[in-house]
Amino acid sequence: MLTLTKTVTTTETKTLETAADIADHVHAEFLRRMEAAPFKFGDRARITRRDGIPPEFMTGDVGTVMLCDPEFSPLTTLMGVNASGMTIQFPVQTANLEAA
Repeated sequence: MLTLTKTVTTTETKTLETAADIADHVHAEFLRRMEAAPFKFGDRARITRRDGIPPEFMTGDVGTVMLCDPEFSPLTTLMGVNASGMTIQFPVQTANLEAA
């Protein structure tokens, strides 16, 4: 059993009794975060600033979003290509992205 407590202006307690309850809770939180994120899985993104990105990574300054969860991290994971033409995954500051 897992009990989660979330404090807003009042305290809300929810007891998760089973693995299915936990899975349902996690899935609902995933959907909420996915809906709130500025970029969704599969979106094309353009890098507007290359701060911290080595020049051989993310050739063309574009990629496809693999993960964007600003509540957890200021980084978005993009799939792109490096200077050798190899497909790579690389974290980029979400603030440095725009829709492509």
